[in-house]
Amino acid sequence: MFFAKQKSQECGLHAIQNVLKTGAITRQNMDSACKTIHEETGDAIQNHQAYTGDWSVSAVLQALRARGFEVYRAVETKQCREWKGPSMDELVQDEMFQGIILHQPLRRHFTCIRPEDENGQKNLYYVDSQSSGPRRISSRLATRRCLANAYAWEPFVVKGKDIEYVAPNNVADVPELPNVHQFGERPREKPSEEFLQAWRSFNQQQVQSAQPPASDM
Repeated sequence: MFFAKQKSQECGLHAIQNVLKTGAITRQNMDSACKTIHEETGDAIQNHQAYTGDWSVSAVLQALRARGFEVYRAVETKQCREWKGPSMDELVQDEMFQGIILHQPLRRHFTCIRPEDENGQKNLYYVDSQSSGPRRISSRLATRRCLANAYAWEPFVVKGKDIEYVAPNNVADVPELPNVHQFGERPREKPSEEFLQAWRSFNQQQVQSAQPPASDM
């Protein structure tokens, strides 16, 4: 499964690569996006990138639009945070749906959600370039975290046709789909027999200490 790992402060670029499942968009494209923003708005380039990356939301979205992708914000904030446009479940069924770029302002970090075709059924995967690999996530949980103030995931829907596949320099080998853990779950491992014996002994001691002393009557 495609997975571009974190390098320096390039999470914005990795989120793009992970959502499109290709390394076709590069650091050079990000530089060009920042120059385009400067030329069109007059805003200084350093407001949109640092030497190590750390690109702005505008730069990430411009890099996608420069390759012909439609990108729009999926959550509006009025009196409360509201989902705009087709639901997550409806998006998954759209052939032009590439995924969702997520900006997490509290962490100053970019991640993404993308669909994967598994035996004819499409499922969503959350991909964080700082993690060990993609993790399955339900559309309900993804939507809830986008709307919750505590998480404040800022989702940007990406639509368009597939572009050429290029393997990035920092692509990582991860397990095939059936072995990737559900988002929010930990791998289930059976405790050792030594641990279980110690645990049973501890519980037995707790039970015995809780019993009232025998009466002398």
